[in-house]
Amino acid sequence: MKMTIGFVLMLGLLSARLYAGEQYSLEKAREQVANNNIKVSIAYEQYVQVKNEEQAKTLQLLPTLSVDMLVLNYQYTILRSIIPEPSRFFEVSAQKDLAEAAKVNRTIVKKNLLEDLEETFYLHQFHKEMIESFKKEADITGQIAARSQEAYDLGAISFSDYYRAQRNVITAKTQSVNGNELLKSEEYGLKLILQVKDNTDTLDIDSLKFYNGTLDYPETAQEAVTIAVNNSKEVEQFGHLIDAANKQKKGVALSWISWGGVGFDYFSRVSIAKLEVNKLELNKKKAVLEIKNQVAAQYVQIESHKEKMAYQSQLLAMAQAEYTLALASQTDLLNSFINTKRAELSLMTAQREDSKLKYELELKYIKLKRLLGTNMMTNIVPRA
Repeated sequence: MKMTIGFVLMLGLLSARLYAGEQYSLEKAREQVANNNIKVSIAYEQYVQVKNEEQAKTLQLLPTLSVDMLVLNYQYTILRSIIPEPSRFFEVSAQKDLAEAAKVNRTIVKKNLLEDLEETFYLHQFHKEMIESFKKEADITGQIAARSQEAYDLGAISFSDYYRAQRNVITAKTQSVNGNELLKSEEYGLKLILQVKDNTDTLDIDSLKFYNGTLDYPETAQEAVTIAVNNSKEVEQFGHLIDAANKQKKGVALSWISWGGVGFDYFSRVSIAKLEVNKLELNKKKAVLEIKNQVAAQYVQIESHKEKMAYQSQLLAMAQAEYTLALASQTDLLNSFINTKRAELSLMTAQREDSKLKYELELKYIKLKRLLGTNMMTNIVPRA
């Protein structure tokens, strides 16, 4: 009997845990994305595929024996079967570079996903806070509207004042609905990144502290630009692709030294191979330029954003002082009540704007650390 009761209790606890949904910290979510996300898996499969093609081309260089060795001109046949055409050596070497490019691409995919994950975590938390604020605002506007209704029925206020109070209630409720939509959108985005079924319960997300601004960033934008370019996986990937294209170009150029001779398309293939190298080199230069511009712009934006935050802190302090004064001088009169509640609403608006700026700054730092080539799992910013 005791075993039966214990078993039932265990099932009940398990069911409750499953119903409540799995709890996610940012660290746990990072591990899940890095190890289980389907996009990372696809990038890895692409790497394996290219790696296998590299091995296949390497094996093609090994000597092959065939029935042709039985013909009279056996010296020619043996040479042809043992010594590959020169272009094939370059094809094999190029395939190795392509495999390295595919390997780097997997790292790029993982970094991008981890960046999206952390941004969505913060946005999810921000909109949860905003919804609570909007609910409180809807309650306050409802109180003002109720008192305004009484005053309007008694003829103490005009219709425009009564209408404005009722309209503010609808506006506050609309803000709450919009906030819920954003929260659901971010929750859906988290489920996609974490590979969680959408029909599961609401994700249980641990609260986050702001920490990205305290990481060890380069002091100057100039130093940061150099670090970003040197640690860019995108630039590194272009390097491997250019190496592969150069080797393929050499292979095409030497394809005239072959057992089959030169075809009429030889010069066209050489020209196409050269154009492919040029195109990749230009794309690499473009990537470097974009990284430099983005890092420099991010430093400027962060400084400007901090300045806005300082001004908003002053506005928040003024709104707090105004509300404190209104609360201390409040009487039973309608105008006094409405003035106090309006001061409270102004304070809430200032608090939301202050919180919004803090979250926006955190997102800017997340983008900056990604541009610098930071390891998104350990958050160690690379140095020069």
